[in-house]
Amino acid sequence: MSASPIKHDYAEAYREMREGVLYQFIAWILLGIGITYVFTLTIGSSFAGFHHMVTENFGLGMLALVPLAIFLLIGAIISLIGLWGKFIPGVKKLANVNPEFSTSSTFVNLGLFWGTLLMLIGALTVMIVVGVFIMMISFILIILGYIGILLLCFKLNDFEKNSLYLAAGILFLIGIIFPILDFVAWILLYIALVESLRKANSQATQIPPFTPSPQPLA
Repeated sequence: MSASPIKHDYAEAYREMREGVLYQFIAWILLGIGITYVFTLTIGSSFAGFHHMVTENFGLGMLALVPLAIFLLIGAIISLIGLWGKFIPGVKKLANVNPEFSTSSTFVNLGLFWGTLLMLIGALTVMIVVGVFIMMISFILIILGYIGILLLCFKLNDFEKNSLYLAAGILFLIGIIFPILDFVAWILLYIALVESLRKANSQATQIPPFTPSPQPLA
């Protein structure tokens, strides 16, 4: 039996990416609730006079930010574990074996990891003004990270010929405006990675066809 080192490297990359996506399922639920809360609070403040409420009732205003801090804190920690421990190392392995994924690897590392890390810091410091600015920066970096995910999905679609990657990439793109679609995109990415992992493992351990040795003429 012959094993292909290159296909084995692909399989290892897909395996780590798939495991990282599992963490994102849980993290996205919490982060999504937190992000939705931010936008709701921001839009609602223009109609409900939130600034006036915070000024006149500082304690009540700070209390309103507690759910945001909790959701973002727990979600960011889970996301960072999955990104730093699994998904980003998997994407880096993919870029090492195939340089065409280098750009998406850089964007994912810079945007998703550091954006999520700043979101965590922002959640811890949301009670003070600097925390709000840190979170604004984190959102910008996270958008950059999603561009990396978009490039990654499109490249994987070209490489693996699996339309689920294309669908996931499109949903990630739309998810920048409608974050609820991100969760579906992560699900599609997970399913596509399972299929790619299965195929890479199969190709890495395939048995080469038997070629009989020529028999000497009598």
